[in-house]
Amino acid sequence: MLWILIEASSSFIPAYVIERFYWEDRGMSIAEVVIAEIVFAWVMLIGEVPFGLLSDRWGRKPFILAGFVCEWLSFTVLLEAYSLPAFLLAMVLAGIGGAALSGALEAHVYETLRMQRIEERFETVWRLISIGGLLTSGLAALVGSYAVRSVDLIWHYHVSWWVLLGTVLLTFFLKEAAREQDGETSSLKTLLNGISFRRVYVRILCLVLLYGATIDFVDEFWQLYLRDQTIPMVHFGFVFVLFQIMQAIGASLSRFRSPVGWAMIYIVCLAGLSVASPLVSIGLLGMLYLCYGWAEPYVTTVIQEVAPPNGRATFTSLISVIERLAVLGTGTLFVFVERVFSLQMTYAALGLVSLMLLLLYSVTRMRQN
Repeated sequence: MLWILIEASSSFIPAYVIERFYWEDRGMSIAEVVIAEIVFAWVMLIGEVPFGLLSDRWGRKPFILAGFVCEWLSFTVLLEAYSLPAFLLAMVLAGIGGAALSGALEAHVYETLRMQRIEERFETVWRLISIGGLLTSGLAALVGSYAVRSVDLIWHYHVSWWVLLGTVLLTFFLKEAAREQDGETSSLKTLLNGISFRRVYVRILCLVLLYGATIDFVDEFWQLYLRDQTIPMVHFGFVFVLFQIMQAIGASLSRFRSPVGWAMIYIVCLAGLSVASPLVSIGLLGMLYLCYGWAEPYVTTVIQEVAPPNGRATFTSLISVIERLAVLGTGTLFVFVERVFSLQMTYAALGLVSLMLLLLYSVTRMRQN
């Protein structure tokens, strides 16, 4: 399936396993990394809804292609980045790419399956796509880990640059899916007017934010966290593969449909990272990725099922915008806790954020019942 091939190709990025060390080697501090992430979040915040509206009007393929082109350009800048402005430019390009891709690939898959009258298989197909990407990410991590011993860190970015170029070429082979058209495609105002306040939307947002507002910081800082735990960098490739395998296992556990149960495990693991020993911390991080692996396809499926047919990408982008706002708030809390206490204690703060969202999810669920 071309979707799986594109996802696998875009996930084979050896640079990710040494990303924080590359940035640190180029003079970036933890605070500057967080600033770059906040810039990325702002670009996504500003661009997602406009790109979603355009995607609903002009089709999915142009924006999937534009998204991967911008990500490829981001790596082009990173190859020559030695200062904060250069890294910020790379994050701007990555943000534009992410905004263009936001909701477009999911909508393309759902609409293609709907055209074939098998949209009920979306969650299964999306889980297969996720697993393909995760396994390829694990392979990239192994390659990157072994390469650390014999080549400079920039080698990983050269390989990633070529792989993303291949992804851009693969995207040209996508075929635009037919979409339902009830008159004209909905404008943002029409879409917002058509969405009444329903508790199901609140619950979806709570689940999205529970993971989305916290997992980014786990992704970005697990390398530095494990280094502070005295785990040698040479083992990070294997650790990353473990995380990808755990996430792939989570993506395959579609039968265990208990959002509250998975969220509780996720929160306990986040809190545990603030006090865990080195080996235990690896296990807790693995469990975090197991939970996220289950949750991501589940939430994606629910979003596609409730999204308006003529505003599917816009609806997804609106949810993603709220997620980005939450990331901005969580990032501020993250920097404060890291500076006042330590990187290790930031995970307790992330656990607190997730706990509050789980409580809100439970309250809306009980009120509806």
